[in-house]
Amino acid sequence: MNVVISNVILTGAVIAVGFVVLAWTQYRSSAYNKQYNEAMDANIARLKESLAFEYVFYDSDESELWAYLMNCGTIDEVAIQTVYVKNNTWFGTYTGSDISLKFLNGTFTQSLNMGEEGFLVLSSVGLVTGKGYSMRIVTGRGAAFEYLFVA
Repeated sequence: MNVVISNVILTGAVIAVGFVVLAWTQYRSSAYNKQYNEAMDANIARLKESLAFEYVFYDSDESELWAYLMNCGTIDEVAIQTVYVKNNTWFGTYTGSDISLKFLNGTFTQSLNMGEEGFLVLSSVGLVTGKGYSMRIVTGRGAAFEYLFVA
């Protein structure tokens, strides 16, 4: 009789541990699935971003670099996080308050929606007139867009 009772208790314990393991694996599986979906949504949003450079101008008198942009992608709220300007002898990084993004009417904005045009102004940029440079814009979602210009 003691053998039967011990077998029932042992079987019950194994079943209980099995349910605990099953619950834990379901929880971890749903957490991984949620994390994967969030990562995929972020990647898809980044792929939907598209900024077109319309015109880049360097004002040597004011040491300002102007870049006219258009959001020609299929997603709203394309924010500019970082701007890199470089050539083979010079490199400049601009973030946060260094970047002034404005609509064409001059009002400030944080981002461009689909089809919107705007321009950004980088101040205190010491470029050499007549030399070639590369401007690389990185958005808040991590997409990067590059444009070559002559100062």
